[in-house]
Amino acid sequence: MIDIHTHLIPNVDDGADSIKETLRLARAAVEEGITHVVLTPHHNRYWVTNEKDKVLQLTKKVEQAIQEANIPLTVSPSQEIRMNEEFSEELFAGNYLPLDKSGQYYLVEFSWSDFPSFARSYLQEMLDAGIVPVIAHPERQRPFLDDPNLLKELIEMGCISQVTASSIVGDYTEEIRQAAHYMMKENLIHVIASDAHDTIERPFNLIEAQNILEAEYGVEYKDYLVNNAKNIFNGQKVKNFER
Repeated sequence: MIDIHTHLIPNVDDGADSIKETLRLARAAVEEGITHVVLTPHHNRYWVTNEKDKVLQLTKKVEQAIQEANIPLTVSPSQEIRMNEEFSEELFAGNYLPLDKSGQYYLVEFSWSDFPSFARSYLQEMLDAGIVPVIAHPERQRPFLDDPNLLKELIEMGCISQVTASSIVGDYTEEIRQAAHYMMKENLIHVIASDAHDTIERPFNLIEAQNILEAEYGVEYKDYLVNNAKNIFNGQKVKNFER
């Protein structure tokens, strides 16, 4: 199993606060059946900047620490990129890290409180260039909570979206749990990831989420959300789920 959205790099955002926590998260990932995690520290979010070269260097350090601890987990570098006014220019200048080696998928998030006026045009520029935006956790962001049709519009454009395992489980608010399930029922979700930040308050929760998915939606849909992480990581096409 591949987890395409994690915050294991220590001391760079609101994720792991030490290398010890990084290793605890790595062990927890293995216990969940995860073999590979994509490291996606926040970038351009408020005061947090984790530029490409910095993430590449820190990923090597995390990889070395995991290997020295004999933890059977593979890591690769990427970013969770907050869309701002410089997003498009920076993207096409090659300053962002994709989720896959072919550079087809990028993990994008928006402001928690509003959807920027320039977002549609930037997303369309990406799609026109053969780049697929992966919208991070729409079920947890106010613009999509208030107007699910906004997410539907972006999906119809060609974007795909990622639900957080803990949202399905109900570890956030009841509003977020309901939104996650509504979006899944409306075929607005393509892939599940953990967005793990630590082992206590924001853990992986992928096994519990998968159990819920299988019980409520069936094994085929559960496998769809899980296997799309592999498709994204391998730069392969993500298709819509056929119910």
